[in-house]
Parts: sequence; C-alpha cells; structure tokens
Amino acid sequence: MKKIFIVIILFFFCSCGIQNIPTYNYELKNPVEDFDFKKNSFDLDYDDPKNWSFRCDVNDEREILPKNYKTKNEKKIDLSVFYIHPTSLFSSQDWNADTSHFVNNDFIKLCIENQASIFAGITDLYAPHYREMHIHSYTDTVNGYKAYDLAYNDILNAFKYFISNIKTDNYIIASHSQGTNHAKRLINEYISKNDDIFNRLVLSYLIGMDVSINEIPIEICEHPKQLNCFLNWRSFNNNYYPKNWNYGPNYVSVNPITFSLDFEESIKKDHMGILLPNQKIYFKKSISAVNEQGLLWVNVPKNFITKKFISNSYHRADFNLFWVNIRQNLISRFSKNL
Repeated sequence: MKKIFIVIILFFFCSCGIQNIPTYNYELKNPVEDFDFKKNSFDLDYDDPKNWSFRCDVNDEREILPKNYKTKNEKKIDLSVFYIHPTSLFSSQDWNADTSHFVNNDFIKLCIENQASIFAGITDLYAPHYREMHIHSYTDTVNGYKAYDLAYNDILNAFKYFISNIKTDNYIIASHSQGTNHAKRLINEYISKNDDIFNRLVLSYLIGMDVSINEIPIEICEHPKQLNCFLNWRSFNNNYYPKNWNYGPNYVSVNPITFSLDFEESIKKDHMGILLPNQKIYFKKSISAVNEQGLLWVNVPKNFITKKFISNSYHRADFNLFWVNIRQNLISRFSKNL
C-alpha cells in the first residue's frame, strides 16, 4: 500500500499536462528575448522517425500499454490516430522547443503512456514531436502567438505526412491542452477545407481546453455510440469554478464515464479504473463525474487519498482518470461501424 500511495502522489503532481496558466516559481526559466524567426527557419522532416514520439510502423505498442491491462479479447479497429501531446516545455529561455527536446524526454514519454496509450494496439497510432511553444506563451501573447504559429506549422506538416501515409480509410484526432489548441486550428484551417480529408475524420478527442459552440465545424458527441463528432471535457474538483478558464452555456462537455451531455452525475460502479504513471490501473469504481457549464466536475472520495492531495484541478489527469472508460467506449463505438 505504501508504494501505491507514493504513486498516487506522483499522479496528482507529476502527471502529463499542467494547469492552463500556471504559477511560475523562480526555478523555472522563461524566455528573456523576443521571438526570433531565424532561430527556427526550417521545417521538420516527418519522414524521419526521430521526429515522432510514437509511430506504429516503428514503435511497439506493448511498451506503452498499462502493465496490468488485458487486451486478449480486443480486436483491431481499421483506424489511424493522430495524437498531439500537451505542453512539456516549462523551463527554457527559448519560445519554442528545439529538436534536442525530443531526445529521451521523460515528460513526453509519460504523455504517450498516460494518454496516447488509450489507442495503442487497437488502432494505428501516430504521435508527432513538434517544436511546441513554451508555457509562458500563454501569458505573453505577442511573442507567444509567434511561438504558437511555429508549433502549429510542425503539427500541420506532421499531419500531412500522416494523412498521406496511413493505411486506413478513416482516422481520429486526439489531443490534450496545448495539443488541443493546435487540433482545433488544424480542423478549422486545413482538414475542413478538404472534403475527402474531412469526411475521413470520424472522431475527435479535443481534451483539456474549452471548445465553444460552433467553434469547429463538427458537432459534439451526444451519445456513446455516435461518430463524426467530437468529445471535450476539462476535469475539476466537484463544485469548483476555475479562474482564468472559460465556461458557461456557450461551452460543451462530455462526461467520460457515461459519454453523454446530460447533467446527471454518473454512478461509481460505471467507473472502470484510473491509469497511474507507473503504467498500472487501479481504483475501479472509485469516482463519479458530472457536466457543469462546459466543465467536468469530478467527485473524488476523501478516503480515496488523504484530503491534502485532492486538487481543484485535475487537468493533468484528464485522460488518466477515465483511461479504461475511454478505451472501452472507443471499442464500443466502432463495434458495429466501419
């Protein structure tokens, strides 16, 4: 139990993703000069496997799946997934990550294991490295937007490689936090402009950032079996309205336990378990959740961990908390489709 308790602490403080606008401490390095176009005046070559954090034709999905999750009865779905990881650049004097950031990056590896692993083994998974923008870009919008453009350009080029090389007819977009910012732009500016590419997009997981009504040309998923739609949720503590986050009647949220838009709280027996950063699933039937004005309120029992470690924001655990539910729902959605 002691080992599990330590892992729980790591889960809430070291898991993939961080809050929308974090509190910086003196140990973190922020950019000190204005954005320099010359520093990154080249495109990444996505034919090179080094520019992918995971590519199904190169990497082994068994290495990123939970160690105690049984896949014996799962069947392969004829789908490819393009996954965009969240921010991992927190301490740097540069506005964007450089290619050295891709090498042996434990944080990006954790994102692949905690989030992208949902799709591993049952789809063809592709997860690009990209010169992501520094987290400080969210607070310096002049330089930050330039950094955002550079990061997005990498995502666009990676997606062009993806769509030209996948062996399936249909695909999914999956993203978290900064990745969702890029995914929304990718859908609006590129995917929706090409009918063939747009019609092949059968599901989008746009997680960890707000998506307002009519922001993208795709409808929200209203029921657990629906396709050609998108899912969105942002996880917070029960009864908590976060500062610096958008919410209200113009924002949407899907409950990732019931996969519905209703405002009924899910029941704990429908919760299938939490993926911890040690790549093991624990605590089945431990939490419930309810939609509230585009937010997802998560009810974590006080006896689940000590009260000290219950957080107002579970942003970093948007996928972990519902890993098994998300995967099983994905399988269910395509059991009688395609």
